[in-house]
Amino acid sequence: MSPADPLQHLVVGYPKIAGQMNIQPETAIFRGFGELNAKNLLYLQAEIAYLEKKLRDCEIADSRNAAGEKSNYAVSWYWLSQSKADGDTKQLDLVLRIRKLLKKYNAALIQQSTILQLSGPGKWDLADLQSFLAEPAMLRNGAVALVDEEDAHTWGSVGAPKSYNPDLIALCPRLKEDPVSGWVARNTISKFVRYGCARFKKPSLVHGVVGYKDTTIFKITYWMTSIIASLIPIISIVVLYRIHSTAIRLVFIGVFNILMSICLSAMTNAKRSEIFTITTA
Repeated sequence: MSPADPLQHLVVGYPKIAGQMNIQPETAIFRGFGELNAKNLLYLQAEIAYLEKKLRDCEIADSRNAAGEKSNYAVSWYWLSQSKADGDTKQLDLVLRIRKLLKKYNAALIQQSTILQLSGPGKWDLADLQSFLAEPAMLRNGAVALVDEEDAHTWGSVGAPKSYNPDLIALCPRLKEDPVSGWVARNTISKFVRYGCARFKKPSLVHGVVGYKDTTIFKITYWMTSIIASLIPIISIVVLYRIHSTAIRLVFIGVFNILMSICLSAMTNAKRSEIFTITTA
């Protein structure tokens, strides 16, 4: 009996894509629009710089003007706020206009800074989304069921997996484990599926399909790493104890140091400085 489609109640198109992103948050992949965001900041910056120059000129002109309270605008907010009484609100209008623009500019700066810190999508998750878009339920006349042609190619396709937009970001990227754990997870899970191990598991009630958690693989590699970390010092002591030649012993000390560095790089998320400190200790 085939598992029920958990998205069958959703309309084909953006509603169904949103449903998929909901049940599999790792596929919540969107465009960052880096160029447009940068262009928006540049335009705001240019407009504010232009108004800044006009404000400075206006401040100088008003400070030298003896009419009304204009000469006090630079030293008193009250008189500047009451400049309508002098029949000239040019400086006040510039201040208020710049204030609104700065609010937009500062908000855009913070938002763009946040966006730039987001990670790109993982290959697995992007491939999952491409496969989802290629499912028969998501097609119309043999093409992805999205009205906007430009957006239909945002994530690439199964036939052209690398044709996705280069500024994609992931809202919920997978945890970046050490290189060995990542390699084991990628290869192990794909082999489970290839060799038919899925028939031994029940479909997920949420996703409607059989799935494997990469966290389970990471637990296994964690224990593997712990065992290797315990064995290396013991093996090195035993080997060095049985070697009587000083020259050969020095060679093996170097070999074990290199082995330790390789293990630290491949099986942990240690920084270069930490690896250097440990291997030189």
